[in-house]
Formats: sequence, structure tokens, C-alpha cells
Amino acid sequence: MDEPTPPTYHRMPRELTLPTGEVLRPFGPADLDQLVAVVNDNLERLRPWMPWAQQPVTAESQGEFLAGSLRNWADGTDFVYGVFAGDAIVGGTGLHTRRGPGVLEIGYWLAAAAEGRGLVTAATRVLAEVAASYDEVAEVVICCDEANVRSAAVPRRLGFRLAGVEAVEPKAAGETGWHQVWTLPTAVIRAGWTA
Repeated sequence: MDEPTPPTYHRMPRELTLPTGEVLRPFGPADLDQLVAVVNDNLERLRPWMPWAQQPVTAESQGEFLAGSLRNWADGTDFVYGVFAGDAIVGGTGLHTRRGPGVLEIGYWLAAAAEGRGLVTAATRVLAEVAASYDEVAEVVICCDEANVRSAAVPRRLGFRLAGVEAVEPKAAGETGWHQVWTLPTAVIRAGWTA
């Protein structure tokens, strides 16, 4: 049986500025060395929740990630943004089509030094508003392991609803195998969302 074709979005903004001045933009080849350093410096805190952070990353592995990310941008199928404070990478986020038509999923991670300033919440708000700019997107979703309390605080803070818990195969060291699914209808965002 053929895999369903993922939805495509071809006018995704290439740069978004957060209210605090940080910028979301795609990672590029010039970011490779810094990305490797930031991920490896934060590996112990990323490992429990990020399947891609189970071992140190290398220039080769991150180079492959960047090439795939740029391809996905060109295809309009997946949108990974770096979170930049000036020229410094302080995290990553994105809009993902993996949940099928009508849904965009937001994912995120942050370096330890950037925590506690509301960056993930601000980035999530901006990306949810971008998702709502597409008429064909009915819902924004955030998924996180039920043990990842800090990650779950973001959708809760922004007024997402816990729609359910899904059993998944654990792929990261701290995962329980139960992912919370937080949802927010784009109609709520378009109607003047104030969370």
C-alpha cells in the first residue's frame, strides 16, 4: 500500500521575529558547526525527550539533517526553524505535517542558557498564528511525553486542550510510551486568540 502524500505548504515564512527580538529562520549550512556544538552542549537535557539526541551529533549527521531540512522546505512538507538570539543558536522549533492533512504539529527544544525567558511559548504562539494563516489547516497540535512536564506547560499556557494520550513506542531515554496530544483549532486563533 502506498504511503499517503503529505500535505504541502509553499508560502511558509522564511523568517519570523519574536516579540523579544529573537528570530526564527531555517538552519543553513553556515550554522552547521554552531548547531553541532549547541546540541552536544545540551545533550544531557535533550536526551530524555528527543529521539535524535540519544548520542552526540557530528558534523556529518547534522549535515544530513540540514540537507534533508532544506529539501523539505523546498518541497513544502516540513519546516524546521532555528531559534536565534543575534547570531547565536538558542534552540529549534518547527511546523510539521506528519499528522496528515488539515493539521500542523509544532515541536521545540531550547538550550539551557535560554530557558526561563518565555522563548518557547513566544515561538509556539507565532508558529500557531502562521498555521492559522492557511485556510486548509483546521488544527494545531503539540505532542509530548506525559513525563515531560516542562514541554506540556507550553500548550497549557497557550490555551491548547489535552485531546488525549496516545501509546507510542519510546524512542528517547526518558519517554514513558504515552504521548499527550494537545490541540488548538485554528478557528480559535483566527477569532482573536488572546492566550
